[in-house]
Amino acid sequence: MAPPAASDDPDHDQKHLHVRMRDEHASIYDLITEYLQAAGKAPDWYWRTAGRLEGSDADNLEELLCSAFEAGAFISHDHPEDLEFLWVNEAECERERKAEEKGEQARESRKERSTMSHYA
Repeated sequence: MAPPAASDDPDHDQKHLHVRMRDEHASIYDLITEYLQAAGKAPDWYWRTAGRLEGSDADNLEELLCSAFEAGAFISHDHPEDLEFLWVNEAECERERKAEEKGEQARESRKERSTMSHYA
């Protein structure tokens, strides 16, 4: 499933694409792992390398970027129902980012309160 064409919007030069999981509880890591397994690649190696990657590790960086790109194509082909494509301008992008930050802060606050109540 291809993203909606930005050219359908008169302001398309001012917009950029966001790709999100439709379900906020879904894990992109699971879908990437599924792709890696289907492609005959080693998920363990991929995740270990991604976790310790440094800017000077050019060979691994290229492999990770290629695999990530391939995984994106795999997910959009095999799991289009899990993805949401949004063309946004800078103001919409900033609102989204702030909303995500507030959501993160709220989750952390709830987590902290529940942890504190455990010890009370």
